[in-house]
Amino acid sequence: TDKYMEALIKFMGKANMPTTVAIQGEWGSGKTSMMNQIRYKLCESPENQDNEFYGVWINTWQYSLMKSPEETLINLISGLTKEVLSVISAKHESSTSQLTKKVGNVLGIIARAAAKTAISTTGVDGAEIVDGVSSREGSDATILALREALQDAVNKCLEEDEKAGKPKKGFLFFIDDLDRIDPPVAVQILELIKNIFEVDNCLFVLAIDYDVVVKGLEPKFGVLTEKNEREFRSFFDKIIQLPFSMPTSNYNIEQFLTESLQAVGYVSPEFAADESFQVSISNMAMESVGTNPRAIKRLTNTLSLIQIMNEIEEGEFGESKFEKLINFGLVCIQIAYPSIYDLI
Repeated sequence: TDKYMEALIKFMGKANMPTTVAIQGEWGSGKTSMMNQIRYKLCESPENQDNEFYGVWINTWQYSLMKSPEETLINLISGLTKEVLSVISAKHESSTSQLTKKVGNVLGIIARAAAKTAISTTGVDGAEIVDGVSSREGSDATILALREALQDAVNKCLEEDEKAGKPKKGFLFFIDDLDRIDPPVAVQILELIKNIFEVDNCLFVLAIDYDVVVKGLEPKFGVLTEKNEREFRSFFDKIIQLPFSMPTSNYNIEQFLTESLQAVGYVSPEFAADESFQVSISNMAMESVGTNPRAIKRLTNTLSLIQIMNEIEEGEFGESKFEKLINFGLVCIQIAYPSIYDLI
């Protein structure tokens, strides 16, 4: 994945803003790890003072724990806004205090109204969210007012950086774990990001798969068919300017599996070096748990536990290559097809 990572980082470094990038891949495919690497390469930190972006990381799953959809959205709006203000205040408190205070005042008025409106209008033109909040809260407290206040604060921060001789390109937002929350709520979050936080000098990186967006839009558009596919795709394209798919299929599953099994003591170095053995276990894994690194980790953890139990109790527990393969296959079935395993 190194060349993909390098290309993505270079793209972000020179992209026109605002821009939203979606890192797509099933749960466990490494999206969070990739975003962490991007943050390390591009965002300012104690170790990397000269990096050109300010980084803001939001874990949406944490904001949604034990919360209703409306509460989740309110918390997220507040959390994102406060993270931005925290960065700006830490860098230039005296010169930006008036602007950050204005953002806070507008936020306190419209957060709840914005969340309610987003829930009722998901999947339609974002202007309806803006209009809905305007009609509920009055012309002085619209989403546009919050976006403009945020824009002013961001611009002022970057101006002060320029004056200090330490220029920055802007803010890089990382929105993680969207695929761990209820899909309709994930889609509502995308709507709000588009309509509140998409301001100049800001770049968003979202960890979300297109399938999550499809599930999230089903309450609005119905089940995906050939006839309505355009509506689903149109929504996704409206939010995302660059879809990037995780290159998980490129890693060597045979090598990864055998090294993992050897590390937990399930197979000997002799078995691990056996090409036919490698091919057999990789085929069984791909036909059951699949190639997702997290799923394979779950498989090797189960085999590790079995190995430990066998070492505790005296006796013979299938030490031949054939027996190892049979046992491996049964554990694959147990994880991927529990009902079939129960019958066996």
